[in-house]
Amino acid sequence: MIEALAVRLEEALPRLATVKRRRIGGFRSKESEVERIDVSLDDQRFELEQTRGGFRCTVHTVVKGITLKREELPLTDWVRSLVGEVTRAASIGEKARQVLEGLVR
Repeated sequence: MIEALAVRLEEALPRLATVKRRRIGGFRSKESEVERIDVSLDDQRFELEQTRGGFRCTVHTVVKGITLKREELPLTDWVRSLVGEVTRAASIGEKARQVLEGLVR
């Protein structure tokens, strides 16, 4: 499930999502697993990190490169927050595009 999420985020948000993978298996193994996912959207940074007990999901509020607030969430809430923030950012981008098109016409 996490691998599918990582691939979709890399495809949908290539400049905003960073996925770190680590090799599993032997020396010549080509298999890898997702170690960490980072998505930066405006003043929010979403971080998912694989731990021995499962996953640690955090949302950081960042201002001028400094984390002001860090909140740890369950995986489902983290995904829900990420989807909400991506949707909000997309709607702002769409509104800006429409305004710019209106100026050109």
